[in-house]
Amino acid sequence: MKLKYKKLIIVISIGALLLSFLILTLIPTGGDDSNQVEDAPLVKCEDEEINNLVASYFQAKRDVDMEMMEPLVSSIGQINQEKLIAQAEYVEDYLNIVCYSLENEDNGALRLYVRYDMKMKNIDTLAPSLSGLYVTVGSDGNKLIYLSALDVNEEEFILAADKNSHVEEMRKEVVAAFQTAIDSDEAFRQLYQKMDQGIAAAEKNQPAEPTAADPNAAADPNAPVDPNAAADPNAPADPNAAADPNAPSDPNVPADPNAAADPNAAADSNAPSDPNAAPAQ
Repeated sequence: MKLKYKKLIIVISIGALLLSFLILTLIPTGGDDSNQVEDAPLVKCEDEEINNLVASYFQAKRDVDMEMMEPLVSSIGQINQEKLIAQAEYVEDYLNIVCYSLENEDNGALRLYVRYDMKMKNIDTLAPSLSGLYVTVGSDGNKLIYLSALDVNEEEFILAADKNSHVEEMRKEVVAAFQTAIDSDEAFRQLYQKMDQGIAAAEKNQPAEPTAADPNAAADPNAPVDPNAAADPNAPADPNAAADPNAPSDPNVPADPNAAADPNAAADSNAPSDPNAAPAQ
């Protein structure tokens, strides 16, 4: 059975005023327990290692620091550097980052929903954003954002997790807050749209990347695979952005496997056009 998503990060893109941005990176967990995942409580992450991982990931995105990014993800090759450069031209910082999680009981991996505010350059209005990431444990025992191939159970888990009622509620809140920001600040709307167009152009010009290796087919069973390739709450529709680790117009439109809903993403593929549906990334 072929993997449903070739990129390892799921991101959901949100369409608002036709502005696209990767917002959420999604990765599956699952199998027969999908209903349990959909009904499970969404827990605020108190794990310092994970919170530091996510903070470092967003810092690397902001600074387009691929050297810093590499040890944070399972496959640096899944990170679209040109998209990061296009986004960094407009984004000053990522603020108020808070992580929430759902656990894949099959392997202990976590589907993270990262809520944050995107601060754009020379604009006071913040862009409420939501991104989805898939976090696993690497061969060295450290947690990392998975951007590699997913097996069927992982895909099912991520898809089920993204249907969680608490995640849906959060997505709606972020989308509503983003719409309010768009409606109240014309300068913000114009700059966000300009950024969205820049990201879309960068993605269009990006040469096709080789499909990530399947973690189950790897010679080394302990080698980290990255199912997060892609997520950014501000990124357009992407198999991993339903991203950014690695994404806002329409938070209800899934745009990437590693990206979940992005309140800041417009109907788009995986990016905040890709909050992302970003990623990442």
